[in-house]
Amino acid sequence: MEAQHKDGRRCDAASEPQRSSLFGTPSRRAVVGAGCAVAAGALVAGGGLGAYMAADDPLTDEPHGRDDATGAYAADDVILSMCNNCNSYCTIKVRVTDAADGKQANDGATALVRKIAGNPYSPLNSQPYAPIPYATRPEEALAPGDDMAVAGRASNGGMICLKGQAGIQLVHDRFRITQPLRRVGERGSDEWETVSWDTALDEIVNGSPALGTPGIAEWYAYAPKKQVEADVALVESGEMTKDAFAAKWADKLIDVEHPDLGPKSNLFCSAGGDRMFLIGDRLTQLGFGSVNNFNHGGVCGMTGVMANVRTHPTTNHKRMYADIDHCECLIIWGTEPMTANKGPSWLAPRLSVARERGMKLYVVDPRQGRSASKADVWLPVIPGKDAELAFAMMSWIIANERYDAAYLSAPSKKAAAALGEPTWSDATHLVAVDLPNRPIVTAKALGRAGEVGANGEALADDARFVLVDGELTLADAAEGAADLLVDAEIDIKGKPARVKSVFQLLKERVEERTLEEYAADAGIEPSVVEEVAREFTSHGKRACVMSYRGPAMHANGFDAVRAVGYLNFLIGNHDWKGGHIAAAAKFAPFEGRYDLKTVPDAHAGWGIPITRQKTEYEKTSYFKQDGYPAPRPWYPLPGNLSHEIVPTLRAGYVYDHLGALFIHRHSLVDSTPGGRRLADVLGDQDKINLLVSFDVEIGDTSRFADFVLPDKVYLERFSQESIYPNQQYQLIQLGQPAVRAFDGPRSVEDVYFDIMQRLGLPGVGEHAVPVGKDGDGGTAALSTEYDYWLKMAANIAYAGEKPVPDADDDELALFERARKRALGEAFDLEAWKAAVTEEEWPKVVYVLNRGGRFASADPAKGDGYDGDLIKTKYAGLCAFYDPKTASLKDALTGENFDGLAHTAPIAFADGTPMARPADRPFAFINWKARTNGTHRTIAASWLRETTTENFVWMSPSDAAERGLKNGDAVEVVGPEGTLSGHVRVTEGIRPGVVGANYSFGQQGYAARAVTIDGMLTGPAPDYLEEEGILDGDEPGKQKTGFAGGRGRGFCMNELLPEETLAGGGGVTDPIGGGAAQFDLWVDVRKV
Repeated sequence: MEAQHKDGRRCDAASEPQRSSLFGTPSRRAVVGAGCAVAAGALVAGGGLGAYMAADDPLTDEPHGRDDATGAYAADDVILSMCNNCNSYCTIKVRVTDAADGKQANDGATALVRKIAGNPYSPLNSQPYAPIPYATRPEEALAPGDDMAVAGRASNGGMICLKGQAGIQLVHDRFRITQPLRRVGERGSDEWETVSWDTALDEIVNGSPALGTPGIAEWYAYAPKKQVEADVALVESGEMTKDAFAAKWADKLIDVEHPDLGPKSNLFCSAGGDRMFLIGDRLTQLGFGSVNNFNHGGVCGMTGVMANVRTHPTTNHKRMYADIDHCECLIIWGTEPMTANKGPSWLAPRLSVARERGMKLYVVDPRQGRSASKADVWLPVIPGKDAELAFAMMSWIIANERYDAAYLSAPSKKAAAALGEPTWSDATHLVAVDLPNRPIVTAKALGRAGEVGANGEALADDARFVLVDGELTLADAAEGAADLLVDAEIDIKGKPARVKSVFQLLKERVEERTLEEYAADAGIEPSVVEEVAREFTSHGKRACVMSYRGPAMHANGFDAVRAVGYLNFLIGNHDWKGGHIAAAAKFAPFEGRYDLKTVPDAHAGWGIPITRQKTEYEKTSYFKQDGYPAPRPWYPLPGNLSHEIVPTLRAGYVYDHLGALFIHRHSLVDSTPGGRRLADVLGDQDKINLLVSFDVEIGDTSRFADFVLPDKVYLERFSQESIYPNQQYQLIQLGQPAVRAFDGPRSVEDVYFDIMQRLGLPGVGEHAVPVGKDGDGGTAALSTEYDYWLKMAANIAYAGEKPVPDADDDELALFERARKRALGEAFDLEAWKAAVTEEEWPKVVYVLNRGGRFASADPAKGDGYDGDLIKTKYAGLCAFYDPKTASLKDALTGENFDGLAHTAPIAFADGTPMARPADRPFAFINWKARTNGTHRTIAASWLRETTTENFVWMSPSDAAERGLKNGDAVEVVGPEGTLSGHVRVTEGIRPGVVGANYSFGQQGYAARAVTIDGMLTGPAPDYLEEEGILDGDEPGKQKTGFAGGRGRGFCMNELLPEETLAGGGGVTDPIGGGAAQFDLWVDVRKV
């Protein structure tokens, strides 16, 4: 029997959940104890988390310490900052104590980090409860006092995962480098000598006689785009000769035969793992004048990002998250929120509560991770067949009319508002199916642009049209529903043209095959598909698909993620409580008091990037030269394709060298397809004239550097990275120095400032930052790291409807005491205060004392919501069809991409399918371990105690066929070589699929010895070997408590196949551009 919600939402009566809230606002002492219990799944039967916390629990409500020591500390001992041990960037509470004395003391240490917990002011660490109110004084919020034995579990701070807690070991690691290193011998030889900072920077800028590397000043040149393009036009018109053009621009352009390649400034390239809004967008793009700046996105979620951006064109929203707190049916698709992807502190507690109150949970993943183990149904999809599974679900939904027809029929914001809908879709919009590029029917396409519309205003070029009762109507003028299923003929510029509605095209595409055929391809029983599709469409708006890397990191990932996202569109759940969250409210960090984005007299970067990203091939001089096929792919939509740097240089297309490559908090070797196969280019000084790595230790990529510059660990510096913008509360976290563990390291940005000032580049110096709106307040300095980050803190302090209060005299005094306690002589109060005005300083202190700015986030008060809607809304177009994608062409085939998602086989760039070889029958996948968020965390022995290596997961049936037992030594044979490991036999992975987590198998970070100043250093100890446990713990039963060596396990990227094109490199998605790190066939053999 079918029932209706009072708002018209359809549901199955039998599955209608009870809407009783389990949220409340507990005492401060309860937050951490509760959060840890929830994360562990410790819920009272039938009572939920609220009942659990109301109980007289001895761990929370009675003294639980031993002896008379209270362990009490003061607010003076605490700095609130931000973790960088994965890309969740959680807010943290750092407790410090006195630095060590004697021989074991680190040189220059100002304090020791005693404990890391969550920031109690932040909702990111208090879930599912409300955090401490933002106005609470730090003395009250941060210090437990003498009741530590009772209240200590809560007053020690909010919840934080094991990676966050392990920051202690990373900052105090004895293998950290503290002075600049210059290589001795060939790149990759692991031989170094220390040099002074001044020597290192002078040789980077002016050239190194010792190494024979050119300095940046020797080749750097910038040319303004408009001047070059004006002369190109003169050449094309015959008013200037090519020789005259070459004579004028040869010293400034990379190649006068290809002026669109841009100025020589593009030969400077930066690749980084964080702070790229500063180091990339500002310093590299507008200071150096280079388009070549990349974050890690290309080897992470770029393909999925682009799929979400193209389906959310109003704001270019990037990711797919659910409002878990009110969701009634959640599908987790290709992600693991219990242990990764914002999981342990932000999502895991909320998922546990949601399950306790009855939320249905389905998990789509070839591997049964922690979330899948808690699901109603685990759907172990065949890798690379996510689109087929999404199409199978759509087949059932469309055939049974379980979509929200009223929502889909609203063609515009106006029509949607009449229904009470915050968003609208393009389901009724028309596509001219027989015209080139299959465009959306717009005023421009009809030849009606500029025509006066019903509102008396001229029609914009992109004004869209629909049919209403068969009549062509401007979508924005439609009062109500437009025709949803359209296959008709209209007049376009005097000629008949066939048009179809987007929903008609989707329906036809889905009906190309049966549900059973799609399900068979995906490896899921049709009855299971029907069950999930029925449940998903039985909760109105309070259902959601949450997806991330799983479907994205394939060569068909762009279409897979689009197809998965269509499921949310079909029920119209965007911006609804319990539905899809596609927006977030921040406190603006880059504008307000200071304009941190604008650079006066900027060297604005322009030209073709080394990765050929964000560039349409057909608009370049290379297309005129080569036509189809291009030697390598071009990527007109995505950015941050750092994995294309090395293959491009290897192929010599379109760059044959870089003048300088700077890398920070990113390891190409550890993250890029090919792994150590990149050594041929990284080690070639002709390909990369100068390679500079900023690192805390000598990592796998840093091994090939000319200079390794000692970076600060995040606990020693400022930082700001937003949690991915899918949460209902307004907040922004801010990292700040909590300790100086060693004297010598400098922050990456501080070194950039120094180098740029030596080169005389814009964007740094005394007048580098516009003050106020449009610079009406003059300019301010940007010469040190304090100048940038404290100006950002001022922007945050003044953002929103009203600024934060001034810190009073007591708070100002606490601020100073705490930093002198933590930073000692490294804290220069006057330098900090000089970065902002006297008026701004007390507000800056107020923000820093709280580790950021956090609006009220109390679930009991309904914070973050506006009735049944999420307060901060996407409020835009949900686009099934993308005319931009449809207009673009594959540079290898010359064929248009598809504006609508479709199922496609995994293939190489030239279209050759990646078939399953008979001798490599297993699909190999990888995932993020709960213990390793980045390559840098391998240095934490605490984390290696919990996971000693990346075991190869295999199902019992597959293991039995090969005579393998749990823990057996195996060889993993891929298309490019063989690696060694140990097998973990488990029911938690689909038969025919094997896999392992990443961030193991390193050779850097003290995994092996290096020579510095003639002395052998390392390797770090392997405690398992020292204890005689030579092969490590038995997989799944790791109870010894000993950490393995830093080089244990294998780097799975080395198994990935090489592209068949010139330059090789990994396989990528042709539209989304991301590395296809899940497309790999292997064999697993017993050693």
